[in-house]
Amino acid sequence: MMQGLMRPIGVMAAVGVAVAATVAASVFVVVFVSTGQRIVEQQPHRAVYDLSLDQASSAGGVASLEGRMVLEWRGGPSCDGYTSEQRVVTRTTDDMGQLSVSDVRLSAWESVDGNEFRFDRTEYTDGVLGAQEFGKAKRADGKVILELEYGDPIELPGDLQFPNAFNTGLSKAISRGQPSYVNLLFDGAQKYATNVTAFIAKGEQMPGDAGNIQIKNASEGVTLAQMKVRTVHVSYFDMNPEEPTDTADTSPSFEMDYTAFPNGVMGTLKLIYQDASIKGTLQDVEYFKPGSC
Repeated sequence: MMQGLMRPIGVMAAVGVAVAATVAASVFVVVFVSTGQRIVEQQPHRAVYDLSLDQASSAGGVASLEGRMVLEWRGGPSCDGYTSEQRVVTRTTDDMGQLSVSDVRLSAWESVDGNEFRFDRTEYTDGVLGAQEFGKAKRADGKVILELEYGDPIELPGDLQFPNAFNTGLSKAISRGQPSYVNLLFDGAQKYATNVTAFIAKGEQMPGDAGNIQIKNASEGVTLAQMKVRTVHVSYFDMNPEEPTDTADTSPSFEMDYTAFPNGVMGTLKLIYQDASIKGTLQDVEYFKPGSC
């Protein structure tokens, strides 16, 4: 899995989906029991994925898409928290032949106890700054207060989880053989929480092409070829208080399929939006020393 369950930011805007660009996706597990009951710890790393258009509806107006997503995760108790960096650059051509380049960057930090979260997101379109937002959220007295750079503080559900804490729970669900994991998540994508459901496939699989990836600093961890993967499907359901809906009729705003390595690296991935789906192929991995900040 990728570290710190967030949604890929730049891709959503690039395919023309009528939703604000979302915070980038990564699913980091803390610990996972693999074949033979061997414990594989989370691996601080940088992973690079090539992005390409998988399929698109005629309503979406997307003719082609190519790009790259870079994810980096470090941290731990000795660092007073976990940090993640993401950059997504895409080149999209619409059905009229017009080219658009999107460059979205996200930095995030989460405390070890899972009670504080900070994020900084910057978005460029065709080289022009389109949006920049900084925010911080903190849990205290049974509630979570979100403070953005502008505007009044926003109260969020007190039982939500931030990305790293969410994935600690997901990791435990996988190791226990549970078929799913459900919880509220706040990842900075919107000004409200998201209800997230992760479905975990039964049984482990060989890693496929991702297992052949050459890893820089491979001695700092377990190579991908030595591990098996599980398939996970994640659905995100927005909980925008300004747009109340009948939950029985609500469809997910975003979905993601991926193969999860026990050490937190994600292999193949598929990002599923309303008008298009994007394929991500792992190209490069660099391991960092465990506990590095």
